[in-house]
Amino acid sequence: MSAITKTGAAWKKFWQKNKRGKLLIISVLGTLVFLLSAWELAVTFEIDPFIDMEIPGLAELDDIAWLTLGIGGIVMIAGWLYYHDHSKNFKRFNELIDTDSKAQFVRNIDEIEDLAVQLGPDFERQVIDRRKEFHVKTR
Repeated sequence: MSAITKTGAAWKKFWQKNKRGKLLIISVLGTLVFLLSAWELAVTFEIDPFIDMEIPGLAELDDIAWLTLGIGGIVMIAGWLYYHDHSKNFKRFNELIDTDSKAQFVRNIDEIEDLAVQLGPDFERQVIDRRKEFHVKTR
């Protein structure tokens, strides 16, 4: 195995652990960069309530405020969309896996497995454990 494949595998494993929290952090950081850039642009264009309210340390953003506004906006929107999608999948997975009925579990097994693959290895282990609990044979 080369160093690149090892690094790629390590990164994938790191990303899959607590993906929901990492997406939330990315979304919040994107929102923060977007808002701080917008604030600096408001001070630069001397918009009325912001004229005398410059935040220390943001003066260095003068030259790249538009760039950071765009990057922050893209990261913010993408981060919140991915966070929402992951949270929706997480909620749906938990609804489907927390059944006491074997018939209902078997009926929804395809969707449960698809969600587990999207959510990560910990969720795949939950499906395997649930299959053993209900004595469901693997295809």
